[in-house]
Amino acid sequence: MGGGFALPGSKTCETCKVDIIFARHVSVKVLHFPLTAMSDSTYIYDNVSEYLKLGKTIYSPTMYLGPGLQPYWMQAGAYAPVADTAGVLTADDTTRLVESCTTPEQRAELADKGAIDFIADGPCGKYHAYIYAQAEGPLLILLALHVDNFLKQGIEAKCSDIHLPSCNPPSWRRFGTLQPMWEGAPTLTKEDCHALVDSFLGEKEWARLKEIGDVDFAYQNELGRYRTSVVSQRLGYDICYRIINSRVFTMKEINLPTEYVEPLTRFTNGIILVTGSVGSGKSTTLASIIDFINSDRHDHIITMEDPIETVFECKGCHVNQREVHSHTESFGRALRAALREDPDVIMVGEMRNLETISLALSAAETGHLVLGTLHTGSAARTIDRILDAFPVEEQDHIRVMVSESLRGIFSQQLVPRKDGKGRVMALELLVNNAAVANSIREGKTFMIPGFIQTGKSQGMRLMDDSLQQLYLDGIIAAEECLGRATDRVMMEKFLKEHPEPAAPAPQA
Repeated sequence: MGGGFALPGSKTCETCKVDIIFARHVSVKVLHFPLTAMSDSTYIYDNVSEYLKLGKTIYSPTMYLGPGLQPYWMQAGAYAPVADTAGVLTADDTTRLVESCTTPEQRAELADKGAIDFIADGPCGKYHAYIYAQAEGPLLILLALHVDNFLKQGIEAKCSDIHLPSCNPPSWRRFGTLQPMWEGAPTLTKEDCHALVDSFLGEKEWARLKEIGDVDFAYQNELGRYRTSVVSQRLGYDICYRIINSRVFTMKEINLPTEYVEPLTRFTNGIILVTGSVGSGKSTTLASIIDFINSDRHDHIITMEDPIETVFECKGCHVNQREVHSHTESFGRALRAALREDPDVIMVGEMRNLETISLALSAAETGHLVLGTLHTGSAARTIDRILDAFPVEEQDHIRVMVSESLRGIFSQQLVPRKDGKGRVMALELLVNNAAVANSIREGKTFMIPGFIQTGKSQGMRLMDDSLQQLYLDGIIAAEECLGRATDRVMMEKFLKEHPEPAAPAPQA
């Protein structure tokens, strides 16, 4: 049995005399309403199919149907009555609901064991029913087995990722923290996850999953777009979604220093790199830069992504977007093809290997502005990562190429806000100048942090400087500042000299 479904709590109402429902089977706190105020039959049905249809109208992953309670559904990870005027279910009502979805054999098992659960097909697709016998009357919890119902919860709660793993509760990453989608969320069985995968995978994706054991692609429904990964593992299937924000943020909205970034976007050649760990906001930064170029210039932009995330409408520029595995077999092949398509700006979603890095540098050197990403933690490490990708005998030549073609490096991370209301970007910015170029040519990348420190008039900043400013502004906490610092010793000294300020007052 999966278990542990919970409703929001409040004080016990003496009028309705409804207390914690069936606590011996499920941890449930109940919102209480006077029964006299809920005497009509609104939303009282005789068949669970009607409740599944009702839940589908708002993509609720669960319906909670207990005697002495209004019907409940879920919104943004919290249970709520389906309507303020909804009627209160009686023991007879929930008994009829049990009869509508069970066989005589299942009802006999319920009477014998006190609880049953099973997966069934309904008019709205598959669902997992959990039914508990209790003195007040049977309690039903219906879990919809379609991914869209879980994705809607994540969107409403402003999450970045949704996880639906076999033998674990459904979870989301909210403001950087991974946690169950709701208190007491059920453990998804192997069969649950198979049904969830089956609810959205097409034939092509199913074939790839069965052949190689994993598949990643862009999934889209009427709610939005998602970067999706499905993998087969020991316990069953694991599903992970990255929710793609449908709105492109401007550079100003994500706190990029526009007075220094805009000049970089107006180069007709060279390479701009956005770096950081997974989930650090690289795609959002790239999208904001591409969107600015799309409005600011009159050129041809080609993007290569795996998968396509932000969809760009043509503004001042003509924009072509290609997805690896759907429109081309690899980034390298897409880059080779792009050079024959008369592009002005090329965006490479990921520069993972020698071939892609080499082609991107060649494109930057031959008259194209290239934007790309790397999973590195600082500007200096980014340059080292590029050089180390090449054989030793080629590195002298590559150092010259990088020193001449590099325009700037954005190294970033997303830090949880002190007030718990989301995350904020901490940014290290390197702008290539004569001193930086010379250090790259001579293989002295260890000097780059010093050049960034002395290049503040050009907009350059170190990651630790960015963290310290966010701390002084009261936006992030001291532990976040220290835990993400590049130079921990200097950061500890800084924090001792600067007591933690209060969080900024909310804006009116």
